[in-house]
Amino acid sequence: MNAVPEYARRPEVGAAAPMSPSLVKLIRRASELGWRCLARTWNGYHARYAFECPNGHLQERQAVAVTYGIPVCRHCEADAIRDRWMATLARRGGELVEGTFTGLEKRYRLRCAKGHEWEAQGGKIAGGYWCPGCRNERMARRHLRADGLERLQVAAREKGGRCLTTEYTGGSGYYPFECALGHRWSAQGAEIVRGQWCPGCKKKVIGAKTGARQFYRDGLQRLQEAARQHGGTCLATTYTGAKSHYPFRCAHGHGWEARANQVWYGKWCRECYWDSLKHSIQEMQALARSHGGECVSSEYVDTRTKLQWRCERGHAWSTRPAVIIRGGGWCPLCANLERSKKRGKRLKYDFEG
Repeated sequence: MNAVPEYARRPEVGAAAPMSPSLVKLIRRASELGWRCLARTWNGYHARYAFECPNGHLQERQAVAVTYGIPVCRHCEADAIRDRWMATLARRGGELVEGTFTGLEKRYRLRCAKGHEWEAQGGKIAGGYWCPGCRNERMARRHLRADGLERLQVAAREKGGRCLTTEYTGGSGYYPFECALGHRWSAQGAEIVRGQWCPGCKKKVIGAKTGARQFYRDGLQRLQEAARQHGGTCLATTYTGAKSHYPFRCAHGHGWEARANQVWYGKWCRECYWDSLKHSIQEMQALARSHGGECVSSEYVDTRTKLQWRCERGHAWSTRPAVIIRGGGWCPLCANLERSKKRGKRLKYDFEG
C-alpha cells in the first residue's frame, strides 16, 4: 500500500490545523494512481481540485471522479493518439506534406511512398484508409488484360486511325490516338473499345448534319421572297446553305451581306434601322413644347447626347433625349416638388426655380 505523501500527513502539535480527512483520502487516492493533488482545502466531493498527472500536465477534476474512478489525462491521451497516428504513417511509408497532427477530426495532406499526394481526415487514416492512387493502381493491375494494347490498336485501325502508345496500363488509362484526318487526342482505352472515336471528326459530322437540316432546295427563292417583302432585292445567284452569307440591297440603295437564316428571322438593312432612330432639333423642340417647356440647345446629335431643357416653371437641366422620348420623364426639380410633402421644401423649390 502506498504511503501517505509527506504533505498529507498530520502536522506536529502546535502546527496549523489538520487537513480534512476527506482531503487526506483524496490525496492518498491520487498518489496511488501516480497523480498529485495540489489542493490544500476541502470543498466537497463535487468540487473541482487541481491535480498533476504522472507526466506533469496540470488540470482540474472533481474529487468524486478521482476518489471512486480512474482519471484520464486528456493531454496524455492526445499525445498517445498523435504518437500512434504518426507511427501508422511511418509504418506505411507515408508522411505529412504540410502542418502537424492536431487531432483525428482534422484533414491532412499526405504523401505515400510512391509519391502520390491526397487529403484525408486523421480518423480515416487511423481506421486503415490509405492512398487512393495506390488503390487505383492495384485495381487497374487486377483488371489488366494481357491483350489490352492489341485491342486498342485493333479498335483504332477499324476506325482508320492508329493508337500511338506502346504501353498498356488498363482500361481506365488515357492513351494518345490519331484519326484518318490527322487529328490527335487522348482518350480512355475503355471508351475507344466501346466505339468512341475522334472528337474533331464528331464536331464536323454534327455540323454537316445541322447544315443538311437547314439546306432548303428552294433556298434562293426563299431569300428573294424575303427581300421583296422588305422592299429590297437579293443579289445572289446561288444558294449554299442557311448559314452562308448573301448580298442584299434595300429600297434606299444600301448594300450589305447577311446570313440567310438572319434574313428569314426578320433582320434587314442596318443603315435603315439607324436612320429610323434619328431625330432632329425641331422634333426635340416640339417634344419640349408638349410638356409646356422648351429645348434650349440648338443642335441635336443623337438620343445618347445630352441637351439643355427648361420647364414652364423656369427650372433648367440637361439630360439625354432618350430619357424623355422612351422614359416619359421631364423636369426632375418639378418631380421632386410634386413628391415633397413639406411646405418649407415646396417654398424652397418655388423660390429657387
